[in-house]
Amino acid sequence: MNLPTFAFAAIVSLALPVYAAPPQDADNILTLTAGTVLLTNSAEYNSTWSVWNLTDGRADTGWSSVTDHATNNVFEFELAQRYRLRSIAIDETQTEESNYPGISARGIEIWTALNPGEYAKVAAFEAPQGGRREFTLAANTEARWLKIVQTSNWGHAQYTEIMELEAHGDPVGPPQASQISGDYDTQYGHLRLVQNGSTVVGCYGDRGATLTGSTDGRILNLEWFEPYNARNHGAALMVLTARGDRLLGAWYYEGELYGDWSGTRTQADPGACKLPNEHHLSGDLKRSGRAILYGVHFDSNSAKLSGDSEKTLAEVADALRATPDVRVRIEGYTDATNTDAYNLDLSQRRAQAVVDWLAQHGIEAARLSAKGFGKERPVADNATPQGRALNRRVEIAEVK
Repeated sequence: MNLPTFAFAAIVSLALPVYAAPPQDADNILTLTAGTVLLTNSAEYNSTWSVWNLTDGRADTGWSSVTDHATNNVFEFELAQRYRLRSIAIDETQTEESNYPGISARGIEIWTALNPGEYAKVAAFEAPQGGRREFTLAANTEARWLKIVQTSNWGHAQYTEIMELEAHGDPVGPPQASQISGDYDTQYGHLRLVQNGSTVVGCYGDRGATLTGSTDGRILNLEWFEPYNARNHGAALMVLTARGDRLLGAWYYEGELYGDWSGTRTQADPGACKLPNEHHLSGDLKRSGRAILYGVHFDSNSAKLSGDSEKTLAEVADALRATPDVRVRIEGYTDATNTDAYNLDLSQRRAQAVVDWLAQHGIEAARLSAKGFGKERPVADNATPQGRALNRRVEIAEVK
């Protein structure tokens, strides 16, 4: 990666009011962390007014149309699975109405589809000028694809701004997974991913860069490593489309959002880059003395381990059995959406839950310790849903 030249949702330097992100990310199903991908969109004014800002959980960053395209702007989303939609929300509370009167969107149409391209209009609303409104949809409105069309604004002749889009609803049926393993053409070179259960390893470029992490079959939480950089690792979150033909995501460096990381599936080329030549967890510990365990999950606001954590925990146990002289600390981390005291307590209990599991599965307790860090040491921003998702994690660190 060419740090730090590529802007994803550009860091806005304007004098904008501070916006407190909502604490419950899962309620908005249009975010990357909900497994939703933006398939098509009308052009954006520039990188500061990026289309990605529409679903970043903040009302102080938004999208603006290009010049002289103030109407008939379209945003098409592929949801993670079929949903029964309850409502659509439009937030325009921080559009630039004071400087550009009438720039807020007004006419909004909602189109849904259960099959690709088979859209039907299900609602039309009027968004408030410079305000926020949540529009209730008719009962039993279901969608796998969602298209939001802005048909008019409040009078500005050249531009329209929208700060945030939200959709709220309930999943219908089981989630759908895609085949992640394969090769992708991205702006950072050839990317190769291999999935084994919930574990994912990968490589990219031609200089030995690697990826490790976990997936639920659609969303990938990853740590990237580049051996040729002095400060050489960071986090990434990607989502794969239902057809498996496109990856869309964001990457972070030293806790800051630096760029998007997207690509399309391409012809297999195992020689394009070199996958890690040893178990990824053992390799991470050997390389840097620590590893992120993105495959370890907990029930919401709880230290109870989820059932899907078993595979990752078993891999940790195997790695520790293979290195009997190594002592490790299990570290818990949270996002910043609660109080410091709450986050410290929750992260400590979660770290201890991992220690207890390992001890119960044959790892000597004397080799293990637990420490919760709360919101300290973020690997991503706490302003966006995808950043908060990456910050909620467990790490393992070698104790010298």
